[in-house]
Amino acid sequence: MTGQRVLLVDDELMVRQLLARGLTRAGYAVTTACDGLEAAALLEQPFDFVVTDIVMPNADGLTVLGELNRRKHAALRVVVTSFADKDRVVAILNLGADYLLEKPFSVEGLCDILERLARERGADTTQLSQFFRRRLAGLPLTPRERELVELVLRGDSNKQIARKLGITEQTVKNALSHAYESLGVQSRGELFHAVFPV
Repeated sequence: MTGQRVLLVDDELMVRQLLARGLTRAGYAVTTACDGLEAAALLEQPFDFVVTDIVMPNADGLTVLGELNRRKHAALRVVVTSFADKDRVVAILNLGADYLLEKPFSVEGLCDILERLARERGADTTQLSQFFRRRLAGLPLTPRERELVELVLRGDSNKQIARKLGITEQTVKNALSHAYESLGVQSRGELFHAVFPV
């Protein structure tokens, strides 16, 4: 995997330097940016990966993802997050993140993820689907409920879920109601925090 180009975006200098050194030692060609504005200015360059923190001053990680989409940039996107903010995570998913990386993490862990993403580029199974399935695996849900909950976590409405699965909106509501009861939650917000405890 040596020689692959990584744009690393983080507003914390020490974190940026530590990750850049580790990635460089692993053979990656690393360019750094301190926020979304600096990153956007660098996106004329070809990168294989963009690794961005989500919470930054001036312009955040959502700005970086939006700019990647606007430019139709081919880089794989790894977003570093703490899952503390449901709306922000849903926005990350909708903007096409390839992997959500929870803090804290190691340089070795990041390198493993980049290698896996590079191997699976173009594969049918998406990293986010695998990520959600791992999160949902231990919960007392039926396979159908897990499928519905994954779509809820991605930000889909009941109507969108019904359309995607070819079932009625009432069937979605009934199944989600049972899933919520099983998990002891009463809303999408509570569901999110049950799956991603803060």
